[in-house]
Amino acid sequence: MNKHAPDDVSIKKVYLELTQRCNLNCISCFRQNWDFPQTQMSEEVFHRCLEGLKATPTLEEIVLGGIGEPTLHPKFIEWANLLPDVKLTVTSNAYAWSDDMIDLMARRFHRVVVSVDGLEAEFKLIRNFELGILEKNIKRLIDARKVHNRYEPFLIAQIVISEYNVEDVSMLIKRLAKMGFMKIILSNLLPQNEADKDKILYTLYDNPRMKDYRQQWLNIAMSHQIQLKFPNIQLKTERRCNFVYDGTMTINSDGNIAPCYRFAHPSIEYVFGRRKQVYAFTYGNVKEQNIEDIWNSRLY
Repeated sequence: MNKHAPDDVSIKKVYLELTQRCNLNCISCFRQNWDFPQTQMSEEVFHRCLEGLKATPTLEEIVLGGIGEPTLHPKFIEWANLLPDVKLTVTSNAYAWSDDMIDLMARRFHRVVVSVDGLEAEFKLIRNFELGILEKNIKRLIDARKVHNRYEPFLIAQIVISEYNVEDVSMLIKRLAKMGFMKIILSNLLPQNEADKDKILYTLYDNPRMKDYRQQWLNIAMSHQIQLKFPNIQLKTERRCNFVYDGTMTINSDGNIAPCYRFAHPSIEYVFGRRKQVYAFTYGNVKEQNIEDIWNSRLY
């Protein structure tokens, strides 16, 4: 059954996309199907966002993320230091962290979310760089955290599970716990090309294979004292937008406000083998309206 979000939901969390550009070319990325220029946030758009974020009293968290790699933006450090005093999260590939970036994360951020899609061979196949580079950068961040006498940032690993890496997950959980990660979020592959459409692990109906993996992985996670969040493994009939219900919005690098990442940009997906064109859907732009006015608009 479809349900409408309550009218009195306030903005609590904002995903801020600093750039659509990336220093990698991962095989499962949404950018694989893009045939338009990839932009990064301008000074004008950022300062309009900053003005709106500071004027939102209910705001609890800002996530620097999006389709691109946020640390690649030349203003990443400067702008992160200007953000309001709320919880800060960054999602990153952990490929090219400078000393200044690591110091900023250790000093200012609440959470750092890093994509880790397999052990050495599969990681190199999917990400096209060595897992050892990521491992060294995580150690540098943990060392910097100690210098600042902080337990934060909370380190979270994100794994997109598929036929590419399903056999790696058990060992990867152990490896990530040893690296110092505190939580692992497993998410499903959303194929961006026809070659990947048969690599999904979720099903329309009962899924005994993934139920077995789920129990196995949960047992390993518990024994290694690391949290594990598991995705849905079979089709859901209930339709619910967690972004809207939880008071979350997305601002892309052009300043357009969308309900979630999925509608911030156009993309091509393969859903149970069927090609699907997704069109961007936004409710306004920060250059023309303030954030709360867009959120409270009748259209939104």
